[in-house]
Parts: sequence; structure tokens; C-alpha cells
Amino acid sequence: MKKLTGIIFCLLIMTGCAEKEAEVAEVEPVADTEVVEVEPVADTETAEETVLLEYIWCDFGAGTTEEAMAALTAEFNEITSTSAHKVSSAWGYIPSFEIDLYDAIWLNVWADQETRDLGWQEWGKNSAEAFQAKYDSVLKCDETKVFHFTGTAGPQPGEWTAEPPFQAEYQFCNYNEGMDSNNLKAVLSKFDAWVDAAAEQAGERGSYWYVHHDPLFDTATAGGTAESYDYAIGNYWQSMEDKEAGYAGWTATNNGLQDEIEAVSTCQSFAMDGYPIVMPAS
Repeated sequence: MKKLTGIIFCLLIMTGCAEKEAEVAEVEPVADTEVVEVEPVADTETAEETVLLEYIWCDFGAGTTEEAMAALTAEFNEITSTSAHKVSSAWGYIPSFEIDLYDAIWLNVWADQETRDLGWQEWGKNSAEAFQAKYDSVLKCDETKVFHFTGTAGPQPGEWTAEPPFQAEYQFCNYNEGMDSNNLKAVLSKFDAWVDAAAEQAGERGSYWYVHHDPLFDTATAGGTAESYDYAIGNYWQSMEDKEAGYAGWTATNNGLQDEIEAVSTCQSFAMDGYPIVMPAS
């Protein structure tokens, strides 16, 4: 069944809706989340802008075929095109590692909690029952495995032009002794400056960007891909080539910043293939 995922994944995001009620559990994130995927947001002088990230675990069913997923996608898009409370964007992820917890993950990016709640209420009232009856055997998402984060994006990337999948790497991190969010903010500020300097030297922005994930649930009891952690970072590249080149450049030019980052937190990393489902509005 996993061989189907590359063909049909572009549908992933849609089905979770059929499985969810207007109220969903705030548990833990999807494996290496993100993230992400998440529309980049800009900082202001008074406060950083944030979004609500909603990750959902899903499994493929006996009726999962390319044709069934195409039909599901088309119908979902038709329904959501008239929604009064839309997601800002939506993304799907297939793990690049062995795991029995799920086949795939879908991420909804919402402007805020109110929009998310109203969106699910609208879906539950108008579409959920019929949609679930029709597509439950195609993609089944677990309503007890829904994980919410406050997402804050780093520097925005250059234009993404390659076909999916893009590359995602989620780091689930615990603060080291004596460290906290203030230390993380300081080192991320240095990292952002390094990203900006690398772009200036190259003469253009690369495809890399990241999103900081602040969990809105107890990670110690969520039973997720990673064990208890304080925060997560979703890292994203347009392609594997970009990812490998980015790591090579970082290794050659970080000038000790890697040591500073590792002094703040200890992290577990998980890689995934990512697929855009609902692109951010331009």
C-alpha cells in the first residue's frame, strides 16, 4: 500500500475532514512535524505573527486507489471552495522512516483558533456525514490523533518551482539544563542572520525555510512519534538536492553556531516527503 502514496498523496489532506467532529482532541503533533507547512509569516515590531498548525494522523484503506483518491480530491475541493472559514493552506506528509502509527499525516494551517473551530463546525453541519460515508474506505484519519501547535516562521524562502515531493525534516527538542525559550530565541536570531547572509552571498534566496512549533498539548502523554519534548522545528526544502546542498553550506560556514544551537537543546530528527494540498493565497 505504501507504494501508492507517491501517486495519491496529493489527496491526503482532504480526508481527515470526514473523520473529524467539530471538536477535536488537542494531542500531539504528527511526527516530525510540522509543519509544517505553513505559510511564512512576518515579524512585527511588537509581536511575532503566528498561525495555528493542526496535524492529523491518517491511514490508507482497502478502497485506496488512484481513481478513488482523485474523486475524493475533486469533491473535497468543490466543497471547500465555497467554505466561509477556509484553511490558510494545507500540506501532506509521507514518512521517510519506518513507523506503524500512521501511513501519512495531513496538516491544516489556520489563521487562528476561531477560524479553525468555525471551519470544522461548517464541515460537520454541511458535508461530513455524506463525505465520510463515501470515502471512509479510501483514507481514514484518527480523530484522537490531532495535534495543535502555535507556528512562527523564520525567514521566507525564494520561489519554489520544482514538482513535489518537497523535503521536510522535523526536529523535536528538549531544552538542556539551564536553557529556556529566551536562549532559543537568541540563537534563532543568529541563525536567521546566517540565512540572510547566505542569501546575500548567493545573490538569491534559496528554498529553505523553517517554522517553530510551540505545542498546545502535553507532549509527555500524547503518544506521538517523538517522546516528550519542549518544542519542535519544521525545516523545509524544495528538493533533496537543495537539502543536501544546504547542509553542506551550513557545515562549511556556520562558524561555531552549530555548537551554540546544540548547547540550547537536544533534538530528535525525522524526515518526510511533503506535498502541497492547498496553497497559500498569493
